[in-house]
Amino acid sequence: MTDHAVLIPTPKGPVGGIVSEPDGERRAALLLLAGYGRPARSGVNGFWTRTARQLAARGVVVLRVDYSREGETLPIGEGGSGQRWKRDLDLSLLHCVVPWFRARVTGMPLLLAGACSGARLSIELAGGDPAGVAGTFLVAPYLRSPAEPGKEGNASQEGIAPVDPQVVECFRAILARRPSWILVGECDDADVDRLRAEVEPTVHELAVEVVPGVALHLLDHPRLQDETAVRLIARVERCLPGSSRHANWRTREFFNRVFAGKKQIQAWISFRNS
Repeated sequence: MTDHAVLIPTPKGPVGGIVSEPDGERRAALLLLAGYGRPARSGVNGFWTRTARQLAARGVVVLRVDYSREGETLPIGEGGSGQRWKRDLDLSLLHCVVPWFRARVTGMPLLLAGACSGARLSIELAGGDPAGVAGTFLVAPYLRSPAEPGKEGNASQEGIAPVDPQVVECFRAILARRPSWILVGECDDADVDRLRAEVEPTVHELAVEVVPGVALHLLDHPRLQDETAVRLIARVERCLPGSSRHANWRTREFFNRVFAGKKQIQAWISFRNS
């Protein structure tokens, strides 16, 4: 396994990143998006480095990047403020990062993984290009509108924070193509049940895995980091080409599409006969 630094050109300036490459067979490529907050490559978030290296040891080419105003991407975004502004800026940068990465991992399925705000960015990337993303792996994803980051500001008239409609549309697009996986802690306020209610019925499964008795969204303790890394790596491995679980998933995907087609035909016949 080899790590090397890269600078990815964008119209707003270079984005810094680290690529972890396998020594042997390359089975897939994965863009790994940590949550917001410092530091992104070491310290409290050092487990992303360990996770990337463990995935590379399993044949996955992993790219992790610095967001605007962080690390090697520090000059981009100076003077701006606000959660939506930063999300939009980082999303625009990632729209340059993804094709750059894809051009260097041709022939491999592209996977997206992220935590909290990084998971939110993964959702929007995959929702905008569901055919081009082979899998999404999301840890305690942020599902509310970024316009009003406080829980109270996001609350509806019933006092319940709604899932951002844009997130719902992204998941509908993703799940029309393939399954998605979410990992949350039992104590996370992650809105996953409300998301499921909004997107169902779906062609493919929205799998939710729950770690009992903890909150994962900060990932600020080694035990939580280790738990997250083990579960994330295991789930990614299941989707890698060549694994028996991947073959089973492809078979399920085929029959899910057949079943969805039957439902559409039945609905059309019912409409014609009404």
